Amino acid sequence: MSIPPQGLAPRPEPDWSGAAEVLIEGCAHLPTAEERVRWLERLCLSLGDALYPAILQVLCLIGEHGDAAAQTAVANTLMLALQTGRIPSGRHAAWGTTLTSSAGPTRTMGPIEYLCAWYAQPDGRGTLGAVAFDRTARSLLCLVSHSAQARRLYCAKLSNDADDPMGGAWTRSSRQALRAMAQAWAEPEANPQRAAAHAVDAFLLALKKTESQHTIAASTGWIPPPPLR
Repeated sequence: MSIPPQGLAPRPEPDWSGAAEVLIEGCAHLPTAEERVRWLERLCLSLGDALYPAILQVLCLIGEHGDAAAQTAVANTLMLALQTGRIPSGRHAAWGTTLTSSAGPTRTMGPIEYLCAWYAQPDGRGTLGAVAFDRTARSLLCLVSHSAQARRLYCAKLSNDADDPMGGAWTRSSRQALRAMAQAWAEPEANPQRAAAHAVDAFLLALKKTESQHTIAASTGWIPPPPLR
């Protein structure tokens, strides 16, 4: 098997369906875990500088339209990539960087983290709208939820990010929203769509709540202490 040399190159109208089929083919049929992760890496290399948000488009297409077997195969490959530190990653501005420029310190993030940061902490690449975030996040978390082990591993990753105030990637409100997402996603739920919806709703609710608290604090001149964990 080999990735078509031209089919996945960034174009004015990229072939997202073709890229999704290529990823599914390798994840479902290659015999070893190492070969499946390499297949994912080759897809990412073929996307070049357009890796993010292009890989999100591919993964979300599988999350929305792939059958259960395809979604499970891709979710398991993502889990293996996460375990070995080879998850497809994009660079997002650190939270202290100006929102009007992409220059400055950046942090490397996997698909779910990147999507959450893009929505909650927009940088020079522009703002991700609420409707687009909601649909994309539900599709992505639904895909990962087709593997119970991948879901547990990603919940642990998000929780660790939320508990790391010194990492420089997240604001306090974003970390609280990540923690809410991880806790909601970790709750027992057999249906991947419901599990994803519950987690995304928890993230949005927590983000809205903390932003409202900051607005009240700014108007009164008083900043409340962070909540105890």
